[in-house]
Amino acid sequence: MQAVIMAGGFGTRLRPLTNNMPKPMVPIVNIPMLEHVITLLKKYDITDFVMLLYYQPEIIRRYFEDGSRFGVNIKYVLPDKDYGTAGAVKLSEEFINDDFLVISGDVLTDFDLGAISRFHNEKKSVATISLYSSENPLQYGIVLTNNENKIVRFLEKPSSSEVFSDTINTGIYCFDKSIFQYIPEGESFDFSKDLFPYLLNNNIPLYGFKSEGYWRDVGNLEEYIYANLDVLEGKLSHITFKNVEGNCVSDSAIIEEGAKVENCVIGNEVLIESNAEVKNSVIWNNVIIHTNTKILFDVIGKNCEVGENTRINDFVFIGDNCLIGKNVFVSSSIKIWDKKTVDNNAKVTRSMIQEDTFFNDLFTDSRITGLSNLQINPEFAAKLGSVYGAFIGQNKSILAGRDIDDISNMIKRSITSGVLSAGVNVSDLQVIPIPILRQELKSGGHSGGIFVRKSPFDPGSTDIIFLDKDGKDLSSNKTKSLERSFFSEEYQRADFSNVGTLKYPERTNMKYKEHFIDSLDLDVIRKRKFKIVLDYSHGITSTIFPNILGDFNCEMVSLSAHLDKERITREENEFKKSFENFRYVVKSLNFDIGFMIDAGGEKLWLATHEGRVLNDYRFLVVVLKMFLMATPGVKKIAVPVQASREVDIVADEYGVEVIRVKDSHYSMMTACNDKEVRFVGGTRRGVFFPDFIYATDGMYAIAKILEMLAKIKMTVEDVDKLIPSLVMGKLNIPCTREDKGKIMRMFMEDTMDFKQQLVDGVKVFLNDSDTVLCIPDKTRNIVHLNVETDSEERTNELLNHYRNVIQKYIR
Repeated sequence: MQAVIMAGGFGTRLRPLTNNMPKPMVPIVNIPMLEHVITLLKKYDITDFVMLLYYQPEIIRRYFEDGSRFGVNIKYVLPDKDYGTAGAVKLSEEFINDDFLVISGDVLTDFDLGAISRFHNEKKSVATISLYSSENPLQYGIVLTNNENKIVRFLEKPSSSEVFSDTINTGIYCFDKSIFQYIPEGESFDFSKDLFPYLLNNNIPLYGFKSEGYWRDVGNLEEYIYANLDVLEGKLSHITFKNVEGNCVSDSAIIEEGAKVENCVIGNEVLIESNAEVKNSVIWNNVIIHTNTKILFDVIGKNCEVGENTRINDFVFIGDNCLIGKNVFVSSSIKIWDKKTVDNNAKVTRSMIQEDTFFNDLFTDSRITGLSNLQINPEFAAKLGSVYGAFIGQNKSILAGRDIDDISNMIKRSITSGVLSAGVNVSDLQVIPIPILRQELKSGGHSGGIFVRKSPFDPGSTDIIFLDKDGKDLSSNKTKSLERSFFSEEYQRADFSNVGTLKYPERTNMKYKEHFIDSLDLDVIRKRKFKIVLDYSHGITSTIFPNILGDFNCEMVSLSAHLDKERITREENEFKKSFENFRYVVKSLNFDIGFMIDAGGEKLWLATHEGRVLNDYRFLVVVLKMFLMATPGVKKIAVPVQASREVDIVADEYGVEVIRVKDSHYSMMTACNDKEVRFVGGTRRGVFFPDFIYATDGMYAIAKILEMLAKIKMTVEDVDKLIPSLVMGKLNIPCTREDKGKIMRMFMEDTMDFKQQLVDGVKVFLNDSDTVLCIPDKTRNIVHLNVETDSEERTNELLNHYRNVIQKYIR
């Protein structure tokens, strides 16, 4: 058997250790990880390799040459661009004779590769994935197999809400040579995102082999320390090293008498002076550690010197060629980039890189959220703008907008400066609702947009939202590319003569109003002469919407209609007070209808003339019913998996297909790509009308609801009475982050006898009327359990039953 070794990794999250070498060359017990992989392959008589390179390829070639020094044969392939994992392997096709193994050059494992190969041959599989049970599956591809070990579901790097198993893809594959016919040539094609889903959808044999033993993806700096310590403990029998009292110590290292070294890896030409103390640490080559210095749980890069009487706390990572002075104190969890000098007597309490990032992960969907002026500060924002500008490309343009908050203004200006520095032009729409920003992007002429706002959930946090050139949320592929550039700091600013220009367009609101009015039947609204209460939540829509509503011939009472930056984020008690006041005004005036629109202009609360406010699920169903009554010829609608089955009842009445999607703004936007989808509704008070804009727009939703009610000549109460009511019950079940994958896998396995929907979480159809949805929360350590039936008694019975089932999984 041959092996294809993927050795092109950047090692972004291992910086500063990978500043001067590719990730596969980072040493574990003084030997490159890639060499340990080769040793493992040789153990199973695999000695013919194709090595795929990309980042700093000359370092790998120079070390391994043709492989003869290591008793193997190596051919190298260097792609001219990033073709994705499968696309890169496609380039090795000319060197492959038969079945072959694919393995990463930066994984640490002792799996029985022979057992994987035998299983692959027994099953006559086209592709076999080595699987492993992980306590934290979020950073890997997760897999579900049936009783025959055939893979039935696969998802690459899920979010917390998407976890359905704790069985992960280890990145070790066994392929039949016929696999190449399913990989297009010269295209970006990924194993997890493209190839495996294709095999599943076309019933091409794809199996999972559950491997046993040790496996660690050395994906971040902490994992790197633990990987070395595991080898020191003897957890990988095929890796040998010179053991000196529990340490791995190079022959050329000098440890003076009186120095204390415990559980460490010590590289070549290292000097540790007397009375120094080094514990649980990895010291690379040519390092001097002077007397009375303490180093605890750290990594010191090559050619560094640490002065006497210095203390370096745990999880500090120091790059190459650094000088740390005397009597220095370095706090925990610090990164010190290459070629840095720390003066004598200094206290280092923050990382010393080009800038401190503060974040482990930047993006949640298409949004970055952080503490205002702490995590999201002007320096951070300017760097982010430079990265985003480099991503967009010189001589292109973006749109920028914000809410009324002062910090939003400061951060938007900082981002704008960074974008301009990358040679990108900025059209600043200033204070504007995000739906209008999306609408302006949709009209064309710009390559993307950013919107900055005070978080609607936390007054001390700021959101930065990234939009694509069509006004939709930025995809996860693009946000990951931005994140990689941000952390690696591999981006370029423009030459001084090519910086971008800043403009302030003037007709944006007018263009929005024109499109808004043109997409409605204004005459039918005017004839109805609605009486409306509208609560603006002190948001920016209060400066725009009245100018539109003036054409509606409505009697209007406005609440919270002045801008107030202190109240655009409201705590729960403040919201309840405003909400009750809103309901009271609608009821006491006996007006036709009331709307409360959130400060961002995206979400709606709807009150009947009696002051009754529809809950989240019923709001969606009632608006859908109005839409289908008023809009003939609708073929498809889209709603999240969490939406009530009442949606299906209403849709069936009109012969409309319901497409279920994930409960994310991006997924609902993507559903609008299907031109037959005429309505998309969320479960958090946002509705989309794709004929106008493929995003939530609270102002347009209000106008559309008025139009639909006028067309069908009914009230909200009348429409509500036409729709059967089911009983939805919900529970939040506490669990650890590590439990989520196990819970989802066991829940899925235990309910396989029923029809399942696996779009988001696991939804089980017990019969024609009863459904159970189990879905992990994206951020909190809980699992959501939603049960819907046609009776309260049955709903409570199933809630209690499945709560007990899930709690047993945890125990």
